[in-house]
Amino acid sequence: MIFCFSDIDFDKVVEEYGAMISPNDILLFTREVVGLVDMPAELSGKTSIFKGIVEYSGDKGVIIVVAMRAKIGEKIFNSAMVIDNGHILGVSDEITPQKGYVGSSTVRTYCTSRGKICVFVDSDICYPSLWQSALSGCRYIFNLNSSDTDNERISSAKTLANASGKYVLCKFLDSGVCINSYGKIESIKWGKMTAFYLPLTFAVGRTVKSKIKFVDEQDSRWRTQ
Repeated sequence: MIFCFSDIDFDKVVEEYGAMISPNDILLFTREVVGLVDMPAELSGKTSIFKGIVEYSGDKGVIIVVAMRAKIGEKIFNSAMVIDNGHILGVSDEITPQKGYVGSSTVRTYCTSRGKICVFVDSDICYPSLWQSALSGCRYIFNLNSSDTDNERISSAKTLANASGKYVLCKFLDSGVCINSYGKIESIKWGKMTAFYLPLTFAVGRTVKSKIKFVDEQDSRWRTQ
């Protein structure tokens, strides 16, 4: 499953929804979960905003993609960190930032235990020139937004989904929008927590108390390209 969270702090995520989360799930956090992060202080151990999140990822065996405002000196980036089973894989920055933010140079992909994922931050998904990474063998394409539902970004995500033949999941502050591999909206869910299942090629039923909870991938270590 892919769980999306907004307008809630991390401790509340664990307290209210932790029982629903299982190994190999993916969690997407909008930037309200952690807010502004002083990256030099965080990396040097002077602050510990990500410590609990990283430990939870390792203990639970999940992937977490968490958006944030990353402060480095006087510069602020609109960013998203990717954590896989207790290991930080890297940080993606918005390339075409809002006023007041500093841009990066490339849309990043990450080879995770659930396959290769591509992360678009905010409006970057609206620029086809930035799509190449998503078209290169990605299993999942995510768009984390710091705004409410935006029709332009959904329209761009539809085109990208159709071009790549992959599902695209857009997480906004007020909703989650799941777009299927044909470029059609499959579902829109509202609220501070939304959950989606993105179909996979090989699947088996995962059961809870002898009842199927949801369909999950048989081999989580997918061969990436």
